[in-house]
Amino acid sequence: MAEGLALLRSVADSLDSLGLAVCVFDDDDNCLLWNRCFFRFFPEHTHHVYVGEPYRANLRRFYQGRLVGDELAKIDQYIDAGIARHRAQNRPYALEHLGVRLWVSSLPLPGIGRIRIWQAHTSATDPQGPTILATTAIDGAALFDHVPDGVMVTGADDRILRANGPFEQMYGLPNRTAAIGAHLEWAYRTAWQGQESQSPALFEAGLLTLSEYTRFTGAPFELPLPGARCSRVIGQRSPDGKGFWAHVDITMLKRQQEQLQVAERRARESEAILQEKSALLEATLANMDQGVMMVNADRVVVVCNRRARELLNLPQSLLDSRPTLDALTDYQLAAGELAHVPEEVLTAVRTGDIFNRPYAYDRKRRDGRVLEIHSMPIAGGGVLRTYTDITERRHAEERIRHVARHDGLTALVNREVFLESLAAATVAAEPGAVGFAVHFIDIDRFKPINDNYGHAIGDKVLALLADRMRAVARDGDVVARMGGDEFAVLQCKVERFEQALGLAHRLLEGIGRDMEIESHQLLVGASIGVALYPDAGLDADTLLRNADVAMYAAKSHGRDCVRVYGAHDNPASVY
Repeated sequence: MAEGLALLRSVADSLDSLGLAVCVFDDDDNCLLWNRCFFRFFPEHTHHVYVGEPYRANLRRFYQGRLVGDELAKIDQYIDAGIARHRAQNRPYALEHLGVRLWVSSLPLPGIGRIRIWQAHTSATDPQGPTILATTAIDGAALFDHVPDGVMVTGADDRILRANGPFEQMYGLPNRTAAIGAHLEWAYRTAWQGQESQSPALFEAGLLTLSEYTRFTGAPFELPLPGARCSRVIGQRSPDGKGFWAHVDITMLKRQQEQLQVAERRARESEAILQEKSALLEATLANMDQGVMMVNADRVVVVCNRRARELLNLPQSLLDSRPTLDALTDYQLAAGELAHVPEEVLTAVRTGDIFNRPYAYDRKRRDGRVLEIHSMPIAGGGVLRTYTDITERRHAEERIRHVARHDGLTALVNREVFLESLAAATVAAEPGAVGFAVHFIDIDRFKPINDNYGHAIGDKVLALLADRMRAVARDGDVVARMGGDEFAVLQCKVERFEQALGLAHRLLEGIGRDMEIESHQLLVGASIGVALYPDAGLDADTLLRNADVAMYAAKSHGRDCVRVYGAHDNPASVY
């Protein structure tokens, strides 16, 4: 019975396309199956009817929506009459339900029960109703000609008793009566006639399938047909040995399956290629020296390689949680890692501007390392960020800058840097504000040391003198080697003449102390000229020139002394 119901389900679903409602009941008037059209005609049964429901319950819902007043009190009488009509009905009759005129027929199904079929009919002038329901018994030719699939009925000897139009068309028969008395194999050979040589393997496979499966009913099988067509066949026998066979054209389904198989194969191949590329990409990301992070359009961090985790000092547990960029920023803020990030960049991260335009900046980490960070928007949303440790590069650049701006022997700033600092001091100075002083220093009695002990000893003397001058100068003062044995000091925040003179004498004292270099007892002195801003000049060139004039005045007065421009009478005076 289960196999018969499966076949009836297929027929009921096919009748849906014809606008025919179907409901099947067993011999005890319990519901077995129904199709979708049944609910279109009788919406009151939606979500209520179930397999095994008595026809009486079905009728009760039907009449509860139709009867009113005194008639509703007689509902059980209506139900009893409906059941009697259902069991004895042998001709179609008409009824109107929810504004639609319906023709209904109740037909017996041997071995199962009964089938009720409803069809909408809009013409009130045709008392006989639709042709398909006008028969008083199951007329296969009339009923199944309206089924889109092929149908054949066979006798106990497996010879065809009846076949519908779709069966005739599927197997290329001249007419439906041509198959009467023949076996299905004959119809199959007729379909292939003249085309066997084109696909002999398929043809022979179909014959083998027929010989194996037609002996048994209930098990569906497929028959290949010429023109790359295919029929799916399922049969069911009645107790008297008659067979009911449905032939469904599954050509489009097979083509779709083949297309799906091709697509699946290509997808597997593409997946294998993708996996290979993904593995290569993962290996590349895992071993590259540059940190890489990708944030999707929803601001979720979807890629963060090992190097990025190391450079940013991020825990793996945080990244495993698939954090947002905002959560990552909050974590780094709390860890003190973003203290040196420009506010403009932090704002761009918070507002999402980094998703709209590129950003590049250097970030100094809490441990002193310097990271070069680039943010590049990705087409379609998201951003790609790269992190490069440029700490050594920055150190190298700083060393280069230091060498370019400092004297290699004494590590003091060179003449160029001193002039820059002096020029900056003159620009920053304001009328009436605290001034500054320029000290120009020339080392006395240095040449004999070079001549007597060599330049190596002389270089050590200059380096030692530089250390002594640096020790005497205050923080913020600029001490420079101007060249050879000439030095200069830019003394900041000089409010009184005595402050400048005091530094000059401390420099003189420091320079004049005894030195012991490689067992040599050595002694030098200095002539120092001082120029005060603004009295001795308002620009860097004038101040340095006047400090030099004062230095020569000190030399002419016996060396080892200090002269302040404009404050001492001397033969070289220019004031």
